[in-house]
Amino acid sequence: MYRSQEILQIFSKIYLSQNIIIYLPHDIIKYILHYERDILYKKTLYQWIKISEIFLSRQKQKFFYEDIKNTFLKEIQDINGNFDYLKKYKSKIFKIKKENQIYMLYLNSVRY
Repeated sequence: MYRSQEILQIFSKIYLSQNIIIYLPHDIIKYILHYERDILYKKTLYQWIKISEIFLSRQKQKFFYEDIKNTFLKEIQDINGNFDYLKKYKSKIFKIKKENQIYMLYLNSVRY
């Protein structure tokens, strides 16, 4: 049995005491069901939005990781556990970042 059918059965007969039964009008039952559908719709919509945000962030991470994974693996293989080479490599990367930052500042200062 579906949830809405169960709700209809519950709300169609309300027992006040052992002998008295009150029947709710169909308009009230429809309103209650409509309200429940709205709540469920909003909950599922919120959940789908959250799931899509999580999915997209994971996909971005995966895409960029797959894109540069081979480069990282090659660099790790080149270092081969040698800390001297690692220090030289770090200083080389630091110099490249510094030069890029200086060049970026220069390009931002140029007026066209």
